[in-house]
Amino acid sequence: MSLTTSLLHARSGMIAAQSGLDVVSRNIANAETEGYTKKSHNQENLVIGGVGRGVKTNEVTRKVNDNLLRELRDQNASIEKLDVLDEFLGRLELEFGKPGDKKSIADKMTALKSAFQTLSAAPESSASAIALVTAADELARSFNSFNNLIQELRAEADNRISDFIGAINNDLGLIKDLNTQIGQRNAAEKSTADLEDKRDQLLLSINKNISIGSFKRSNDRLTISTADGRLMLDDTQIPLAFNSTSSFVATTTGNGVTLGGVDITANIKTRDGVISGLLTLRDTVLPQFQTKLDDLALEIAKQLDVVDVGGGASEALNLFTDSAGNAPAAFTPADNFTAGFAGNIQVRAALKTDPSLVTDPTGGYTVLGKSDNKLQLAIIALFEGQTALSQAPTVNNTIEGFASSLVGDVATSKAEYETQLKFQTVFRDQIRDRVENESGVNTDEELTNLITLEAAFGASARVLNAVQRAFDEVINIL
Repeated sequence: MSLTTSLLHARSGMIAAQSGLDVVSRNIANAETEGYTKKSHNQENLVIGGVGRGVKTNEVTRKVNDNLLRELRDQNASIEKLDVLDEFLGRLELEFGKPGDKKSIADKMTALKSAFQTLSAAPESSASAIALVTAADELARSFNSFNNLIQELRAEADNRISDFIGAINNDLGLIKDLNTQIGQRNAAEKSTADLEDKRDQLLLSINKNISIGSFKRSNDRLTISTADGRLMLDDTQIPLAFNSTSSFVATTTGNGVTLGGVDITANIKTRDGVISGLLTLRDTVLPQFQTKLDDLALEIAKQLDVVDVGGGASEALNLFTDSAGNAPAAFTPADNFTAGFAGNIQVRAALKTDPSLVTDPTGGYTVLGKSDNKLQLAIIALFEGQTALSQAPTVNNTIEGFASSLVGDVATSKAEYETQLKFQTVFRDQIRDRVENESGVNTDEELTNLITLEAAFGASARVLNAVQRAFDEVINIL
């Protein structure tokens, strides 16, 4: 009986060593695989009838700190939101320019002022009149271009939301399938470690897109909800829904994100994740810049509409109109503010046809002849005087100052998001390093385990050979 028992011990030892070698080789092969966690080969003394009968190999397991993984997911969601805000503001800054850039709207505004100064020195100069109309046209086109850019960025953000909603629904479906497989393997007392790795990666992917909460039930099935507790996945999946908008203008609001028919847009915006960033861009950040742009366009149009030239007289220059040719005095509502005016502002058609009208737009005013520069001097005074915008009535500045402020606001917002992104990325990397240290594969440790298992396998094989020789001797004796 003792020889037979020794044979069983040696055989179980070799099987256990083989199982261990399988796990070690898997760990080494996946040392650099994203989302792979170190797997452990577990064994225990096999006891039958109170007597040891070799070694028993248990399920392969993984060591994971769920709280640390949750921190990592949440930090990734924060970074994804900041990253998309930084990206879009970077593109806006690239086109708006920075203070001092030649292509900035502030520079175009200064160029128009300079054109009036040049014309005031030589009102009879047709070249100066043409240059002024050209400068005004370039300013108007800049307003148009920046208006179009803002709306294009809003439309792009809207389209991306649709793509990410589809990705979330797909990932939720995959997790639902993994929940089923994990439940089945648990019931069969088989390892679920690799399936849980895949599920964690999908959970990470979802949480990058939208802030979520999750917990495991007793059978290791994962339940997922929004950050405020609205169920997304349990035994059944509740899909997110979103209808994208084909094109945007300043007054377009865009559709909301729904979960099971309930609009959750407002809650998403207050959380993290790339969709939160995109909604914030579409509905808040970009519209705020649109309003500032419209307000600035309206103010320059109003200032250069009917100009007080002194002595109780005024001159209807009407330098800028909307696309229908209406001057600001005809705008509604009472404060004349029109959302999207920056996209419609243009130089009055008559001035483009006859630039000389910038000196005497209504005829008969230039009592001193073509050398009369009162209108130009009055306009220069308007540029140098302080005013307030209709949407910011408590803030006073020059027209040029407001233009520089708008350009500066874009650059400042971009810099703030970039700074936050860098800080949060450093923090995320620290958490990721902790996760790697706790759950990742240490190749040096695995090589040490490999040597130990090789030795154990060899020792069990030698025991098996010894038992075989003993059996041979017994047979020879008999």
